[in-house]
Amino acid sequence: MHKSNAFIHHVRGSAVLMVSIILLIAVTLIIIITARVGALDQQISGNEFRHKEAFANAEAGLEQAASYLSANPSLHQGDADDGWASCTGLTAEFPCTIVGAQMVFATVTSSAITSSSVNALAAMPDADAYLVKTPFGTVAVGQGVSDDGTGAAMAQVTFSQANLLLTSDELPPLMVPSGDLSGNFNVVPNPNGGGPGIPVSVWAKDTLDTTGSNWKTCDHGEFKDATDICMDTKGDGVTGDDWQGCSCDIERSNSTDVTADIVLYSDADFPNSPFAYVFGGEDDISAADVVTLKAEIKARAQATGLVLANCTNLVSEFANLTTSALVWVEGNCLINSNITVGSRNKPMILVVEGEIRVNAGAETWGILVGLDDFVLNGGPVIHGSAISDIESDLTNGTYSQVYDESVLANLREEGINTEMTKMQYSWRDFTP
Repeated sequence: MHKSNAFIHHVRGSAVLMVSIILLIAVTLIIIITARVGALDQQISGNEFRHKEAFANAEAGLEQAASYLSANPSLHQGDADDGWASCTGLTAEFPCTIVGAQMVFATVTSSAITSSSVNALAAMPDADAYLVKTPFGTVAVGQGVSDDGTGAAMAQVTFSQANLLLTSDELPPLMVPSGDLSGNFNVVPNPNGGGPGIPVSVWAKDTLDTTGSNWKTCDHGEFKDATDICMDTKGDGVTGDDWQGCSCDIERSNSTDVTADIVLYSDADFPNSPFAYVFGGEDDISAADVVTLKAEIKARAQATGLVLANCTNLVSEFANLTTSALVWVEGNCLINSNITVGSRNKPMILVVEGEIRVNAGAETWGILVGLDDFVLNGGPVIHGSAISDIESDLTNGTYSQVYDESVLANLREEGINTEMTKMQYSWRDFTP
Protein backbone atom coordinates (compact mmCIF):
# COMPACT_ATOMS: atom_id res chain seq x y z
CA MET A 1 0.00 0.00 0.00
CA HIS A 2 2.80 2.38 0.93
CA LYS A 3 4.71 1.44 -2.20
CA SER A 4 1.71 2.29 -4.38
CA ASN A 5 1.43 5.74 -2.83
CA ALA A 6 5.14 6.38 -3.34
CA PHE A 7 4.83 5.38 -6.98
CA ILE A 8 1.87 7.70 -7.48
CA HIS A 9 3.78 10.59 -5.89
CA HIS A 10 6.75 9.81 -8.12
CA VAL A 11 4.61 9.83 -11.26
CA ARG A 12 2.97 13.07 -10.23
CA GLY A 13 6.37 14.69 -9.67
CA SER A 14 7.56 13.56 -13.10
CA ALA A 15 4.41 14.98 -14.73
CA VAL A 16 4.85 18.33 -12.99
CA LEU A 17 8.47 18.42 -14.07
CA MET A 18 7.55 17.58 -17.66
CA VAL A 19 4.80 20.21 -17.76
CA SER A 20 7.19 22.78 -16.27
CA ILE A 21 9.79 21.99 -18.89
CA ILE A 22 7.21 22.25 -21.68
CA LEU A 23 5.92 25.56 -20.31
CA LEU A 24 9.47 26.84 -20.00
CA ILE A 25 10.18 25.89 -23.59
CA ALA A 26 6.90 27.49 -24.74
CA VAL A 27 7.61 30.70 -22.84
CA THR A 28 11.12 30.76 -24.23
CA LEU A 29 9.81 30.29 -27.77
CA ILE A 30 7.20 33.00 -27.24
CA ILE A 31 9.88 35.38 -25.98
CA ILE A 32 12.11 34.58 -28.94
CA ILE A 33 9.25 34.96 -31.44
CA THR A 34 8.08 38.17 -29.79
CA ALA A 35 11.59 39.57 -29.90
CA ARG A 36 11.92 38.64 -33.56
CA VAL A 37 8.52 40.14 -34.40
CA GLY A 38 9.45 43.28 -32.47
CA ALA A 39 12.73 43.54 -34.34
CA LEU A 40 10.91 42.95 -37.63
CA ASP A 41 8.36 45.63 -36.76
CA GLN A 42 11.18 48.00 -35.99
CA GLN A 43 12.79 47.18 -39.32
CA ILE A 44 9.50 47.70 -41.15
CA SER A 45 8.84 50.96 -39.31
CA GLY A 46 12.37 52.12 -40.02
CA ASN A 47 12.03 51.21 -43.70
CA GLU A 48 8.68 53.01 -43.92
CA PHE A 49 10.12 56.08 -42.24
CA ARG A 50 13.15 56.13 -44.54
CA HIS A 51 10.91 55.64 -47.57
CA LYS A 52 8.59 58.46 -46.50
CA GLU A 53 11.59 60.66 -45.87
CA ALA A 54 13.08 59.82 -49.27
CA PHE A 55 9.72 60.22 -51.02
CA ALA A 56 9.15 63.62 -49.39
CA ASN A 57 12.55 64.69 -50.71
CA ALA A 58 11.71 63.27 -54.16
CA GLU A 59 8.47 65.26 -54.24
CA ALA A 60 10.38 68.37 -53.19
CA GLY A 61 12.75 67.80 -56.11
CA LEU A 62 9.81 67.23 -58.45
CA GLU A 63 8.17 70.46 -57.30
CA GLN A 64 11.40 72.36 -57.83
CA ALA A 65 11.79 70.96 -61.36
CA ALA A 66 8.16 71.74 -62.22
CA SER A 67 8.42 75.27 -60.84
CA TYR A 68 11.62 75.87 -62.78
CA LEU A 69 9.95 74.70 -65.99
CA SER A 70 6.91 76.89 -65.30
CA ALA A 71 9.17 79.91 -64.82
CA ASN A 72 11.16 79.07 -67.97
CA PRO A 73 8.62 77.71 -70.50
CA SER A 74 11.06 78.18 -73.38
CA LEU A 75 12.89 75.09 -72.07
CA HIS A 76 10.06 73.03 -73.51
CA GLN A 77 11.59 73.65 -76.95
CA GLY A 78 14.60 71.50 -76.03
CA ASP A 79 17.18 73.91 -77.46
CA ALA A 80 20.73 72.74 -76.74
CA ASP A 81 21.79 76.37 -76.33
CA ASP A 82 19.58 76.55 -73.23
CA GLY A 83 21.57 73.83 -71.49
CA TRP A 84 20.02 70.58 -72.73
CA ALA A 85 22.38 67.63 -73.20
CA SER A 86 21.74 64.53 -75.29
CA CYS A 87 20.91 61.24 -73.55
CA THR A 88 22.75 59.34 -76.28
CA GLY A 89 25.17 56.97 -74.56
CA LEU A 90 23.60 57.69 -71.17
CA THR A 91 20.68 55.26 -71.23
CA ALA A 92 21.96 53.56 -68.06
CA GLU A 93 22.35 56.88 -66.23
CA PHE A 94 19.42 58.26 -64.23
CA PRO A 95 17.29 60.14 -65.31
CA CYS A 96 18.04 59.16 -68.92
CA THR A 97 16.63 55.77 -67.89
CA ILE A 98 13.12 57.27 -68.26
CA VAL A 99 11.24 55.84 -71.24
CA GLY A 100 11.73 57.96 -74.35
CA ALA A 101 14.39 60.20 -72.78
CA GLN A 102 16.09 62.22 -75.51
CA MET A 103 17.75 65.05 -73.58
CA VAL A 104 18.44 65.96 -69.99
CA PHE A 105 18.77 69.47 -68.58
CA ALA A 106 22.05 68.78 -66.85
CA THR A 107 25.82 68.93 -67.07
CA VAL A 108 27.24 65.89 -68.85
CA THR A 109 30.93 65.01 -68.93
CA SER A 110 32.70 61.80 -69.98
CA SER A 111 29.39 60.10 -70.77
CA ALA A 112 28.12 60.69 -67.24
CA ILE A 113 25.54 63.06 -65.78
CA THR A 114 27.51 65.01 -63.21
CA SER A 115 24.95 67.54 -61.99
CA SER A 116 21.44 68.78 -62.63
CA SER A 117 21.15 72.30 -64.03
CA VAL A 118 18.06 72.81 -61.87
CA ASN A 119 20.02 71.85 -58.75
CA ALA A 120 22.68 74.37 -59.69
CA LEU A 121 20.12 77.14 -59.21
CA ALA A 122 19.00 76.12 -55.72
CA ALA A 123 20.33 72.84 -54.36
CA MET A 124 18.27 71.00 -51.75
CA PRO A 125 19.67 68.51 -49.22
CA ASP A 126 18.86 64.88 -50.01
CA ALA A 127 16.99 65.82 -53.22
CA ASP A 128 17.80 66.19 -56.91
CA ALA A 129 15.60 67.91 -59.50
CA TYR A 130 15.83 67.07 -63.20
CA LEU A 131 14.13 67.95 -66.46
CA VAL A 132 14.04 65.32 -69.20
CA LYS A 133 12.89 65.87 -72.79
CA THR A 134 10.87 63.05 -74.36
CA PRO A 135 8.71 62.82 -77.51
CA PHE A 136 5.66 63.06 -75.24
CA GLY A 137 6.62 66.27 -73.44
CA THR A 138 8.97 67.59 -70.80
CA VAL A 139 9.28 65.38 -67.72
CA ALA A 140 9.93 66.97 -64.32
CA VAL A 141 11.74 64.45 -62.13
CA GLY A 142 12.53 64.45 -58.44
CA GLN A 143 14.92 61.99 -56.83
CA GLY A 144 15.25 61.81 -53.05
CA VAL A 145 17.15 59.89 -50.39
CA SER A 146 16.64 59.54 -46.65
CA ASP A 147 18.90 61.33 -44.20
CA ASP A 148 21.00 58.21 -43.63
CA GLY A 149 21.26 57.52 -47.35
CA THR A 150 19.70 54.04 -47.17
CA GLY A 151 16.26 54.99 -48.50
CA ALA A 152 15.61 56.17 -52.07
CA ALA A 153 12.57 57.29 -54.06
CA MET A 154 11.66 59.13 -57.24
CA ALA A 155 8.62 60.92 -58.65
CA GLN A 156 7.90 62.31 -62.09
CA VAL A 157 5.24 64.24 -64.00
CA THR A 158 5.10 64.98 -67.74
CA PHE A 159 4.24 68.49 -68.88
CA SER A 160 3.08 69.71 -72.26
CA GLN A 161 2.83 73.23 -73.63
CA ALA A 162 -0.65 74.67 -74.12
CA ASN A 163 -1.75 77.93 -75.71
CA LEU A 164 -4.10 80.15 -73.76
CA LEU A 165 -5.48 81.87 -76.86
CA LEU A 166 -6.47 80.91 -80.34
CA THR A 167 -3.94 82.30 -82.80
CA SER A 168 -4.64 85.99 -83.28
CA ASP A 169 -4.60 85.57 -87.06
CA GLU A 170 -8.02 83.94 -86.67
CA LEU A 171 -9.56 86.64 -84.48
CA PRO A 172 -11.67 89.42 -85.99
CA PRO A 173 -11.73 92.90 -84.48
CA LEU A 174 -15.41 92.42 -83.62
CA MET A 175 -17.22 89.16 -82.86
CA VAL A 176 -20.81 89.10 -81.66
CA PRO A 177 -23.52 86.43 -82.02
CA SER A 178 -26.18 88.92 -83.09
CA GLY A 179 -27.58 92.37 -82.45
CA ASP A 180 -27.45 95.69 -84.30
CA LEU A 181 -24.58 97.47 -86.01
CA SER A 182 -25.65 100.98 -85.06
CA GLY A 183 -23.92 104.22 -84.22
CA ASN A 184 -21.22 106.21 -85.99
CA PHE A 185 -18.38 103.83 -85.28
CA ASN A 186 -15.27 102.76 -87.22
CA VAL A 187 -13.77 99.30 -87.58
CA VAL A 188 -10.27 98.67 -88.93
CA PRO A 189 -10.18 95.00 -90.02
CA ASN A 190 -7.80 92.13 -89.48
CA PRO A 191 -6.09 92.23 -92.91
CA ASN A 192 -5.62 88.44 -92.93
CA GLY A 193 -8.67 87.38 -90.93
CA GLY A 194 -10.08 85.30 -93.77
CA GLY A 195 -6.70 84.08 -95.00
CA PRO A 196 -3.69 85.92 -96.45
CA GLY A 197 -4.84 89.25 -97.88
CA ILE A 198 -8.52 88.71 -96.99
CA PRO A 199 -9.63 91.36 -94.47
CA VAL A 200 -12.30 90.65 -91.87
CA SER A 201 -13.93 93.34 -89.71
CA VAL A 202 -16.88 91.55 -88.11
CA TRP A 203 -17.92 87.96 -87.45
CA ALA A 204 -21.56 87.50 -86.55
CA LYS A 205 -24.66 85.48 -87.27
CA ASP A 206 -26.67 86.37 -90.34
CA THR A 207 -29.40 87.75 -88.07
CA LEU A 208 -27.15 90.77 -87.37
CA ASP A 209 -28.86 94.04 -88.36
CA THR A 210 -26.33 96.03 -90.40
CA THR A 211 -28.59 98.91 -91.43
CA GLY A 212 -28.19 101.16 -88.40
CA SER A 213 -26.85 104.72 -88.49
CA ASN A 214 -23.52 105.51 -90.18
CA TRP A 215 -20.96 102.87 -89.23
CA LYS A 216 -18.05 102.11 -91.56
CA THR A 217 -14.97 99.95 -91.98
CA CYS A 218 -11.68 100.83 -93.63
CA ASP A 219 -8.15 99.52 -94.07
CA HIS A 220 -5.29 100.63 -91.84
CA GLY A 221 -3.99 103.12 -94.39
CA GLU A 222 -7.39 104.81 -94.58
CA PHE A 223 -7.88 105.23 -90.84
CA LYS A 224 -6.73 108.82 -90.49
CA ASP A 225 -6.72 111.98 -88.43
CA ALA A 226 -7.02 114.56 -91.21
CA THR A 227 -4.21 113.43 -93.54
CA ASP A 228 -2.19 111.51 -90.94
CA ILE A 229 -2.41 107.72 -90.95
CA CYS A 230 -3.17 106.96 -87.33
CA MET A 231 -1.28 103.64 -87.18
CA ASP A 232 1.88 105.57 -88.12
CA THR A 233 1.44 108.74 -86.09
CA LYS A 234 -0.54 108.04 -82.92
CA GLY A 235 0.52 106.78 -79.52
CA ASP A 236 1.12 103.24 -78.29
CA GLY A 237 -0.70 103.50 -74.98
CA VAL A 238 2.37 104.82 -73.16
CA THR A 239 3.62 107.75 -75.21
CA GLY A 240 2.29 109.77 -78.13
CA ASP A 241 -1.04 111.32 -79.07
CA ASP A 242 -4.43 109.76 -78.40
CA TRP A 243 -6.59 108.32 -81.16
CA GLN A 244 -9.76 110.30 -80.58
CA GLY A 245 -9.53 112.25 -83.86
CA CYS A 246 -9.16 109.16 -86.07
CA SER A 247 -11.85 107.93 -88.45
CA CYS A 248 -12.26 106.06 -91.72
CA ASP A 249 -11.47 108.09 -94.82
CA ILE A 250 -12.09 105.72 -97.73
CA GLU A 251 -14.57 103.05 -96.62
CA ARG A 252 -14.54 99.32 -97.23
CA SER A 253 -18.07 98.71 -95.87
CA ASN A 254 -20.80 100.89 -94.43
CA SER A 255 -24.45 100.67 -93.40
CA THR A 256 -25.66 100.94 -97.00
CA ASP A 257 -22.92 98.88 -98.66
CA VAL A 258 -21.95 95.76 -96.75
CA THR A 259 -19.03 93.97 -98.39
CA ALA A 260 -17.10 90.77 -97.74
CA ASP A 261 -15.24 92.02 -94.66
CA ILE A 262 -18.52 91.73 -92.70
CA VAL A 263 -18.70 87.94 -92.39
CA LEU A 264 -22.15 86.61 -91.48
CA TYR A 265 -22.76 82.96 -90.64
CA SER A 266 -25.87 80.89 -90.34
CA ASP A 267 -26.78 79.94 -86.80
CA ALA A 268 -25.50 76.41 -87.39
CA ASP A 269 -22.08 77.60 -88.62
CA PHE A 270 -21.41 80.29 -86.01
CA PRO A 271 -19.48 79.11 -82.90
CA ASN A 272 -21.74 78.18 -80.00
CA SER A 273 -19.67 80.38 -77.70
CA PRO A 274 -17.42 83.23 -78.90
CA PHE A 275 -15.71 83.06 -75.49
CA ALA A 276 -14.84 79.40 -76.05
CA TYR A 277 -13.69 80.16 -79.60
CA VAL A 278 -11.21 82.76 -78.34
CA PHE A 279 -9.71 80.26 -75.90
CA GLY A 280 -9.47 77.41 -78.38
CA GLY A 281 -12.77 75.60 -77.76
CA GLU A 282 -14.57 73.70 -80.48
CA ASP A 283 -17.15 75.57 -82.56
CA ASP A 284 -19.86 73.13 -81.46
CA ILE A 285 -18.83 73.08 -77.79
CA SER A 286 -21.63 72.06 -75.42
CA ALA A 287 -23.02 74.36 -72.73
CA ALA A 288 -21.58 72.10 -70.03
CA ASP A 289 -18.12 72.23 -71.61
CA VAL A 290 -18.34 76.03 -71.82
CA VAL A 291 -18.92 76.10 -68.06
CA THR A 292 -15.89 73.85 -67.58
CA LEU A 293 -13.74 76.00 -69.87
CA LYS A 294 -14.74 79.17 -68.02
CA ALA A 295 -13.66 77.56 -64.76
CA GLU A 296 -10.33 76.54 -66.32
CA ILE A 297 -9.60 80.02 -67.71
CA LYS A 298 -10.57 81.62 -64.41
CA ALA A 299 -8.26 79.20 -62.60
CA ARG A 300 -5.42 80.20 -64.93
CA ALA A 301 -6.10 83.84 -64.13
CA GLN A 302 -6.06 82.97 -60.43
CA ALA A 303 -2.76 81.12 -60.80
CA THR A 304 -0.73 83.49 -62.97
CA GLY A 305 -2.89 86.52 -63.81
CA LEU A 306 -5.48 88.53 -61.93
CA VAL A 307 -8.97 87.83 -60.61
CA LEU A 308 -10.73 91.08 -59.65
CA ALA A 309 -14.14 91.85 -58.19
CA ASN A 310 -14.50 94.89 -60.49
CA CYS A 311 -12.39 97.27 -62.57
CA THR A 312 -11.94 100.03 -60.00
CA ASN A 313 -8.18 99.41 -59.75
CA LEU A 314 -7.74 97.71 -63.12
CA VAL A 315 -5.09 100.10 -64.45
CA SER A 316 -2.80 99.91 -61.41
CA GLU A 317 -3.35 96.18 -60.83
CA PHE A 318 -2.55 95.34 -64.45
CA ALA A 319 0.50 97.61 -64.45
CA ASN A 320 1.98 95.42 -61.70
CA LEU A 321 1.19 92.14 -63.48
CA THR A 322 4.27 90.61 -65.09
CA THR A 323 3.53 86.89 -65.37
CA SER A 324 0.46 86.99 -67.60
CA ALA A 325 -1.89 89.19 -69.61
CA LEU A 326 -5.04 87.47 -68.35
CA VAL A 327 -7.45 89.40 -66.12
CA TRP A 328 -10.78 87.90 -64.99
CA VAL A 329 -13.41 90.20 -63.49
CA GLU A 330 -16.12 88.48 -61.44
CA GLY A 331 -18.54 91.41 -61.37
CA ASN A 332 -19.21 94.43 -63.57
CA CYS A 333 -16.37 96.31 -65.23
CA LEU A 334 -16.58 100.07 -65.74
CA ILE A 335 -13.67 101.54 -67.70
CA ASN A 336 -14.03 105.24 -67.08
CA SER A 337 -13.56 108.09 -69.52
CA ASN A 338 -10.13 109.25 -70.61
CA ILE A 339 -8.07 106.43 -69.13
CA THR A 340 -5.77 103.98 -70.89
CA VAL A 341 -5.73 100.28 -70.06
CA GLY A 342 -2.71 98.36 -71.30
CA SER A 343 -0.49 99.35 -74.20
CA ARG A 344 0.76 98.01 -77.50
CA ASN A 345 3.73 96.36 -75.80
CA LYS A 346 1.74 95.22 -72.75
CA PRO A 347 -1.74 94.27 -73.97
CA MET A 348 -4.45 92.66 -71.86
CA ILE A 349 -6.83 89.73 -72.15
CA LEU A 350 -9.84 90.93 -70.16
CA VAL A 351 -12.74 88.58 -69.40
CA VAL A 352 -15.74 90.08 -67.60
CA GLU A 353 -18.50 87.96 -66.06
CA GLY A 354 -20.84 90.92 -65.52
CA GLU A 355 -21.51 93.98 -67.66
CA ILE A 356 -18.52 95.57 -69.35
CA ARG A 357 -18.89 99.28 -70.05
CA VAL A 358 -16.23 101.41 -71.75
CA ASN A 359 -16.82 105.15 -71.61
CA ALA A 360 -15.88 107.98 -73.97
CA GLY A 361 -12.23 108.86 -74.34
CA ALA A 362 -10.96 105.56 -72.92
CA GLU A 363 -8.41 103.46 -74.78
CA THR A 364 -7.89 99.74 -74.25
CA TRP A 365 -5.18 97.56 -75.74
CA GLY A 366 -5.82 93.84 -76.10
CA ILE A 367 -8.81 91.50 -76.21
CA LEU A 368 -12.00 92.34 -74.34
CA VAL A 369 -14.36 89.41 -73.78
CA GLY A 370 -17.79 90.15 -72.34
CA LEU A 371 -19.82 87.25 -70.94
CA ASP A 372 -22.79 89.53 -70.27
CA ASP A 373 -23.84 92.95 -71.59
CA PHE A 374 -21.16 94.82 -73.53
CA VAL A 375 -21.68 98.59 -73.69
CA LEU A 376 -19.51 101.17 -75.47
CA ASN A 377 -20.46 104.77 -74.67
CA GLY A 378 -19.29 107.77 -76.65
CA GLY A 379 -15.97 107.44 -78.44
CA PRO A 380 -13.61 104.93 -76.80
CA VAL A 381 -10.91 103.26 -78.88
CA ILE A 382 -10.29 99.52 -78.58
CA HIS A 383 -7.00 98.33 -80.04
CA GLY A 384 -7.36 94.60 -80.64
CA SER A 385 -10.62 92.64 -80.49
CA ALA A 386 -13.98 93.05 -78.78
CA ILE A 387 -15.76 89.74 -78.24
CA SER A 388 -19.30 89.41 -76.91
CA ASP A 389 -20.46 85.97 -75.80
CA ILE A 390 -24.14 86.93 -75.99
CA GLU A 391 -26.35 88.89 -78.36
CA SER A 392 -25.42 92.53 -77.91
CA ASP A 393 -25.76 96.01 -79.38
CA LEU A 394 -22.25 96.86 -78.26
CA THR A 395 -21.61 99.06 -81.30
CA ASN A 396 -23.83 101.92 -80.17
CA GLY A 397 -21.85 105.15 -80.10
CA THR A 398 -18.97 106.70 -81.98
CA TYR A 399 -16.22 104.36 -80.92
CA SER A 400 -13.34 102.93 -82.98
CA GLN A 401 -12.39 99.26 -83.12
CA VAL A 402 -8.83 98.98 -84.45
CA TYR A 403 -7.16 95.69 -85.25
CA ASP A 404 -3.51 96.07 -84.25
CA GLU A 405 -1.25 93.25 -85.39
CA SER A 406 1.42 94.19 -82.84
CA VAL A 407 -1.08 93.95 -79.97
CA LEU A 408 -2.14 90.45 -80.97
CA ALA A 409 1.46 89.44 -81.71
CA ASN A 410 2.48 90.49 -78.20
CA LEU A 411 -0.35 88.40 -76.79
CA ARG A 412 1.21 85.43 -78.57
CA GLU A 413 4.47 85.92 -76.68
CA GLU A 414 5.49 82.62 -75.14
CA GLY A 415 5.57 83.95 -71.60
CA ILE A 416 2.00 85.27 -71.92
CA ASN A 417 0.09 82.98 -74.26
CA THR A 418 1.60 79.64 -73.33
CA GLU A 419 1.76 77.72 -70.13
CA MET A 420 2.99 74.35 -69.03
CA THR A 421 0.18 71.94 -68.20
CA LYS A 422 0.38 68.54 -66.54
CA MET A 423 -0.45 65.63 -68.80
CA GLN A 424 -3.24 63.57 -67.34
CA TYR A 425 -2.21 60.29 -65.67
CA SER A 426 1.50 61.03 -66.18
CA TRP A 427 2.45 61.12 -62.48
CA ARG A 428 4.35 58.08 -61.26
CA ASP A 429 6.73 57.16 -58.49
CA PHE A 430 8.70 54.53 -60.35
CA THR A 431 10.91 54.35 -63.41
CA PRO A 432 9.07 52.34 -66.09
